[in-house]
Amino acid sequence: MKMNDVKQEWKGFFSYMEGYDAIEQYKKVSFTMEIIIIDNIFEGISIDSESENAFNEPATVKGFIDEAKMSFIMKYPCAYFKDNHGKMILDHSTKHPDIHYLGFFDDTKTQITGNWEMTVYEERYGYDYLEDVLNGDFEMRRTNQNSIW
Repeated sequence: MKMNDVKQEWKGFFSYMEGYDAIEQYKKVSFTMEIIIIDNIFEGISIDSESENAFNEPATVKGFIDEAKMSFIMKYPCAYFKDNHGKMILDHSTKHPDIHYLGFFDDTKTQITGNWEMTVYEERYGYDYLEDVLNGDFEMRRTNQNSIW
C-alpha cells in the first residue's frame, strides 16, 4: 500500500558501537524525527539530544519505506567531533559523512529496530578500498498512532 502526504513523527534512540571509545559505546542518544511520506518515499528532519544545541538547523533525512523495512540517509549540517573533554566541535568547512540507516518494522508497524553505518575514511588501495566505518544500533517508535498506514 502506497502512502501519500502522510506526516509522521518518530521518537527513539541510537547508540554507538564499533569504532568508539569504551565510554561512548552503548550510550543511548535520544532523537525525534519528523517526516512527510509521498509514494513511500520520505523527507524530513531529525533532532538528537547530543547535537541539538550545536547546530542552527536540524539534520535532514531522506529515505523510503516498504512492507517490512525503512531505509534512510541522515545528513548533519556540517562535520563535528568531540574533543578530549567531550565538548562538541563543529567543522563548517567539512561535509559530515552520510549516515545510512536500515531498520525493520515490528508486527504493528509502529516500531522499528535496526542499524546505522557511517564511512568516515576511505582510501583506494590497489583495486580495493580501505575504509574506516563506524556503526551502531537504533530503535524508534511512531508517536502519532492515528496516522494512516
